[in-house]
Amino acid sequence: MKVEIEPGIPIPQARCKYPFDDMLPGDSIFFGDERKAASARVAAVRFAGKYHPTWGFTLRRVEGGWRLWRAS
Repeated sequence: MKVEIEPGIPIPQARCKYPFDDMLPGDSIFFGDERKAASARVAAVRFAGKYHPTWGFTLRRVEGGWRLWRAS
């Protein structure tokens, strides 16, 4: 089997269902469901660790649900 090398093929963007890359410090996302909020927090920590190690996220309970902030 012959394998061909193809130069110049761009790497697809990382898939993420949350807009973490577009968030600035102080921006937040609201969640009405605690489980979804907790899942988003884990996704945010993993995203930051992989792509932006200096970024921090925090999750807090607010009136009516939960809010995930980009802290730094």
